[in-house]
Amino acid sequence: MLQPWIRIGQPLEDVVDDYERIFDAWQAGGIAGLVFGRLLFADDNGGFTVPAYRSDPEIFRRRGIELEATDAPLNADKEKRLQQMLDDAKRRGWGVLIFCPGQGTHRATGLPVTEDPHGAQLQAAIWEDVFSAFPQADGGLMDGWTESAYELIYHHGNAVFREMNDNEKSTADARGWDAQRLDAGRAQLHTRFQNFSSRQVQYYGDHGFLQGINLFDLTEDALYWLRWRRDDGLATARAFRGELDKLPRKLLLGNGLRSAVFSGMTAIDYLAWDEVIDIFQVKHYFWHRGFDGLYGTVARWVQQIQRWNPGLSETECFTVARAWLGVHLPQVESLADMELGFPQAFFDEVVKEETARALAAVKDPQKILPWVDTGRMPHAGDPMTAGDLYRILVASEEAGLQRFLFHNHAHLTAAEWKVISRMCGAEWNEDPGGYWPPATPRPAVFG
Repeated sequence: MLQPWIRIGQPLEDVVDDYERIFDAWQAGGIAGLVFGRLLFADDNGGFTVPAYRSDPEIFRRRGIELEATDAPLNADKEKRLQQMLDDAKRRGWGVLIFCPGQGTHRATGLPVTEDPHGAQLQAAIWEDVFSAFPQADGGLMDGWTESAYELIYHHGNAVFREMNDNEKSTADARGWDAQRLDAGRAQLHTRFQNFSSRQVQYYGDHGFLQGINLFDLTEDALYWLRWRRDDGLATARAFRGELDKLPRKLLLGNGLRSAVFSGMTAIDYLAWDEVIDIFQVKHYFWHRGFDGLYGTVARWVQQIQRWNPGLSETECFTVARAWLGVHLPQVESLADMELGFPQAFFDEVVKEETARALAAVKDPQKILPWVDTGRMPHAGDPMTAGDLYRILVASEEAGLQRFLFHNHAHLTAAEWKVISRMCGAEWNEDPGGYWPPATPRPAVFG
């Protein structure tokens, strides 16, 4: 039986203020772990600016870092209630993790890159500060930490072939890379992606690595750029892991990552990262449009390849995307096919393979704790159904998955909770006066 976890995002207060009743319902439905954060409470203006704990500047000073003073308000009553909620979670035997420790709560400038090339000292100070305040937490989850860009065109803050800025170039040089050569490799691939011919695509196609070398004209500089993307992020992770392991207590380190099919593009080598992190928060995100969904990402690649290469047919653009990414979508031959939802073959083949690949990369299957979500907010994707959620979970379990994390409680619908509770615990009874998932209106609102 799959073991579900759940995340409490913003506003934290929605769960903190009623945690006893909510936790009872979650426990009955099978929930075995909790992720909370970002560590900010709501303010009076509808934003999230109130830190959920009090920092200790001395932790930073011991590493030669000065924490910037802040006039952010604090709320002792909410802090106390949050601590009580976490104590309750631990009494239930749940795992507890913090999402994005320190994000939005710390302002500090780290040591010079010459002294701390990968920023490990600042990151370690933040974690020591956060986890000193939350002894109930077993560890933390980064989100997309060190991931390289994976969108072909600028979207949701990244673009694959974006030129390095001056700070990135100086940092690369300080870490032992040749920034000028890196930029040459990036530029060569950028140019190539704008200059495909139908003859090249039809001949080289998606027929293996050796043909791909020719299709993408992989020069030594291009390979150097690709190697840098992989190795630089890994070096950052190893540097922080070394500092993290010096802290007084063992903390689990996780990272929220795009799924295996995009890991070559994001330059996160799961096999290598298995030696560094404790939790792979693989994003089982498959929706169309929005951001971070598999269908949406592939569609944007195909669309942009065609904008750059108007002489290619849509079919040929799919071929280029498959050759580079390695993604094969069953029963999808055109962009129009992607508007029709997900055939059963998608779950049987793609979801199962993505799960199996992640599991194959790690020594311990418990390390794989995928984010599971079905679009909508906060990812702005086309909504997937509760039936799709069920098929994601079934296919993942058949591939060997043992646990997953639903993202997140604020967007949980009644149908989704019905699916999760039925599969993983005692089926939810839909009592209008009891626990009710927040993304579905209670029956009483209809009169």
